[in-house]
Formats: sequence, C-alpha cells, structure tokens
Amino acid sequence: MQQIYKIFSLYSYCTSYFYKIVQILMNNIIILSCLSGCDILYHNPVNQSEIKTQQIPNNTKTKKYLNEIDNIKKYFHRIEKGDKIVTLLNESKVRWNDISKLIEIDFNLNNLENGQTLSWKVDSLGKLLELKWQISNFQKNIYKNVNNYFLVSKKNLQEKLINKRILIKKNSNFFQSALQSGLNYSEINNVIQALQLQVNFKKLNTGSNFNLVFSHDLSKNKNILLGIKLNNFGKKYYFIRAFNGIFYNIDNLKKEKCLINVSFLKKYRISSHFNLQRLNPVTHRITRHLGVDLAMPQGTPVLATIDGKVTKIRFNKIAGFYIVLKNKNYYTTRYMHLKKILVKLGDNIKMGQKIALSGNTGRTTGPHLHYEVWLNNHAVDPIKLKCILSETLTKKEKKIYLEESKKILKYLQ
Repeated sequence: MQQIYKIFSLYSYCTSYFYKIVQILMNNIIILSCLSGCDILYHNPVNQSEIKTQQIPNNTKTKKYLNEIDNIKKYFHRIEKGDKIVTLLNESKVRWNDISKLIEIDFNLNNLENGQTLSWKVDSLGKLLELKWQISNFQKNIYKNVNNYFLVSKKNLQEKLINKRILIKKNSNFFQSALQSGLNYSEINNVIQALQLQVNFKKLNTGSNFNLVFSHDLSKNKNILLGIKLNNFGKKYYFIRAFNGIFYNIDNLKKEKCLINVSFLKKYRISSHFNLQRLNPVTHRITRHLGVDLAMPQGTPVLATIDGKVTKIRFNKIAGFYIVLKNKNYYTTRYMHLKKILVKLGDNIKMGQKIALSGNTGRTTGPHLHYEVWLNNHAVDPIKLKCILSETLTKKEKKIYLEESKKILKYLQ
C-alpha cells in the first residue's frame, strides 16, 4: 500500500509539473500572437510588394534619390561636320529606348548643323533626363524627360536682347571707357575676343563708339555677345556672331584667307611651353616665357607662319639672331636663336616661305627655335592657335548667317 501511494504521489507531481510547462508555453504563444497581429495563430497571406514597401523607411527613399542626383553626368558638344545625334548620345551611354523616343518626337534632330551646340544630362542608369539644342542665336529647343516621355519647349531668344554702348573718352583707353559705360569684365573680354583680328584697340579715335547687342542667358545669369557696330573715324563696321561662335564682318564675308598657320609646330617636340611664370633653366629665376621652344637640329628650315613684312633683323646675347614679321591683321611673329637668316629687312614674306635656318645662338641650353606670336601687342600661346580663316562658312551656312544678321542689325542701328 505504501508503494502504491508513492507511485501515485510521483504521478501527481509529474502531472502538475507537465501542466505548468504547458501553461508557460501557452502564455508565450499568446504574447507573441498579440505582438504579431495574430498572424501566428491565424495566418493571413500578405502581398509581397506591400511587405517591401512597409520595410523601406521614408529616409531611405530620400537618400537613394539624392544619390541618383549626384550620379547625373552633364555633357556639352559643339556640332562639327558629320556629327550625328545618335552617335553622340550613344557614346555617353544613353539608353537606346530614350534615343529612339527623342528622335521620334523631333526628327529634325537628325539634321544637326555645323556650329550648333548640344548639352544633355544622363543619370547612372543611362536615362536621358534633358537635352538642349541651341539651333541659332535666336532659337533653342529643350527636351525634358517626364515619366519616360519627352516634352519639347521651343524658346525664342529675340525678346531677351540687351543693348549696351561704349564711348571712347578723351585721355582714356578702350578698357577704361568700357568700364565707365557699365560693362563688366566678362563683357569687355568678349568684345576684345570678337574683334581681335579686325581692330587695334590701342588706336581707337577719341569719340569712337561701340553699339553692342547681348542676349541674356537666364540659366547662367550672364550676357552673350551677338553683334557689334563700331563707328571709328566716321566709318561704320558691323560684326555679327554666327552659330559657330565666330564673329564675321558682314561686309567682307567673301574673303577667304588663312591669316596664320602654325601647323608646323606639330612636327617638333616642344621643349618649353608658353608660361608666364616659368623657372628659367639658365638663370634659375621666375621669368615670363612668351613663346614656345621647339627642339630641332641646327640648320632646320624655318618657315614663315604669316604673310607679312620683315620689320626687324637683329642679334643680342639672349635671343641670338632673330627675325620679326608683322602683317596688316595685327599679328607679329618672332623667330629666335637662328643660325642663318635668309631674308632682308623690309622684305614682303609669304606664308610658308623659308626665312632662316634654326640654330643655337644666344642664351640657350641646346639647339632649338624659340617662336612667339603677338596680337595687338599682346603675347598669345601659339599652341592654342589654329589656321584662322577670315571666312569659313559654306553656302548654306552663309545663307543662314545673313538671314539671322538682319535681326541683330535692327538692334545695332
């Protein structure tokens, strides 16, 4: 009997312990069920896309969008003969789908003209966000990608033209007169760059005046020079900007002549570049180097780079034997460290004519030709010069140019 009691007591204890464990488990299940919205006890299928949306906090979306903005690449290209819109966009990794949609919206994009400009934005996935097509001085098309569809806006720039005037005052130069007339440094530099081949700014008559026409670029908040009327010594000159960015004298469009040709520079290694703060290899001092040094063997033929007159033939201990040529377009070229001079003072020289043999005279560290180009008494970097033509427009481009010039001329009167 005692043994039966012990067995019953052990069974009661185990049963009680088992129920306690079951009760603890049930309590945990109830708690978990409440926290999970009862999904454990009653499973309701949830759309997977909804789960993903709930798991992405708002700040994560914002950060991703900002990263996409940071990854946007901007491109700019001035159209040259043979350029195609498809090729240009494809090289910048624009999606083919966007290219085809863009051309479908405006098929005229297949007919890009020399001198026009394109600028566009592409994100990291190759999506074309925006494209701007500067068709002429007065017309710009803008294509914006909105929900993978391109919206086109055409802007007429004629309404934003601005007139400014410069009067050359007594005992003043062009730069000072321009500042006093209200032009800023950028506008003054644009006028000088536009007329550097046609006008000697140091020889303007007192009372001479410039009438200028600018278009205002709102995106960059600056004025773009379009046309110039110069009244000097009683004569009037008109210079109008073409769509290739070059200013032409509308009275001399038919002239076609290369003013300066520095193509021979490519044949020789440049041992020292144009540098206004160069360390002189001989004196070891910071001095201006107003030209380029071309490493070449002694006796190499030196060719004239302009049509001009020999205005100086001399020797000094620094430049050695040297020649100075000057032409009527205000260009001056200098050739130094020569071994032998083949022309005489006052000779009229043709471009490409042999004028000397290179050498090693004067202060040098080895045989070379020191070559300088001066424009209106200012030294310029010869490497940045190309064969400058006084007329480079085709018949079709000339027709467009003359038609647009009429609009600008109205504002120059």
